[in-house]
Amino acid sequence: MMQNAGLSAPGSPLYQRQIATCDDALTHKAWDGTPWMVEAYTGSPSNHERYRDIMEWCWSEFGPEASPIHGKPGNWHSGGVTVSGWTWMGFATQEMMQRFEERWPTPSAS
Repeated sequence: MMQNAGLSAPGSPLYQRQIATCDDALTHKAWDGTPWMVEAYTGSPSNHERYRDIMEWCWSEFGPEASPIHGKPGNWHSGGVTVSGWTWMGFATQEMMQRFEERWPTPSAS
């Protein structure tokens, strides 16, 4: 059953588009606690340094990563899949998401 049907749930446009209207309970369990989501450039498969730096920065700024499907709470969560260098990142508040976006903008193409 869709958890947010008819409600104006908080969250970013990505959350509203991909999660809020989803009928999958596991998807909601994974993302409802961190609805301020962005699709972040975490790096190419051949360059894991940016991904590592992002994860370390998030841990330093926001604490340990949440693992909602395993019952581990937290203020941020990264998607389990990176496609062509892009990963979903979710945050408990809009302010956290904005801090992330300011610190980790998409790199310019050379």
